[in-house]
Amino acid sequence: MRKVILITGSSRRRVGFHLGKHLIDNGYQVVLHGLNNWELGEQIAEELGEHACFEAADITCDKQVAELVMRITERFGCIDGLVTLASVWNPTPLRDLTAEQIRKQLMVNALGTVLCAQKVGMQMVKQVSGGAIVTVGDWAVDRPYTGYISYFLSKGGLDTATKALAVELAALNENIRVNCIHPGNILFPDDLSPEKRSEIQTLTPTHWVNDPLDFCRAVLFLLENRMTTGTSVKLDSGRSLV
Repeated sequence: MRKVILITGSSRRRVGFHLGKHLIDNGYQVVLHGLNNWELGEQIAEELGEHACFEAADITCDKQVAELVMRITERFGCIDGLVTLASVWNPTPLRDLTAEQIRKQLMVNALGTVLCAQKVGMQMVKQVSGGAIVTVGDWAVDRPYTGYISYFLSKGGLDTATKALAVELAALNENIRVNCIHPGNILFPDDLSPEKRSEIQTLTPTHWVNDPLDFCRAVLFLLENRMTTGTSVKLDSGRSLV
């Protein structure tokens, strides 16, 4: 029987699509998630085949996250894994910063991550087999660049949240684990210029960029390794070292 995994923020042909395919190839039943891209999300799920489906929900809303978890468990009987890819990455230059800009990114990147981990985690508590949660941060939380203070504020607390969730959930069910990945440039934005792509690659010590497969492998490792919990892994080809 295939394990069931929810991947938030996976309604576009981006990292979530590649992760979904990789997990299906490794024996998982994948639930893709999005909020605004319903048609594309359903199209991607159909493309991935019988072991994928799509669900919509606002991850900043308690009720909608609870209903999302309920729909998945009613359909499959359990949730074995969660990967929190849903994220907002908008520029917020310091001189133009507003409370609303901060609030929007905190709501999705921080609150949304914790709400999903909480609701899915409490379902995992009921399961003898427990489950595994992988939160997704960013390599640059320790090396922030200009213009994205709201983003870094919202991602910067995920290390602490991951550790706290790991302790809280393991106290309720010893078979639940929570870990965090801080990815680097695993998949360039579609509109990134060739010049910028080359610059990023040059700045990266190993020059290995724009390939989501190693991210997918890292997620699979954290989902399946029984001795790993409360940890954070940088997956940035050494970018944070320079």
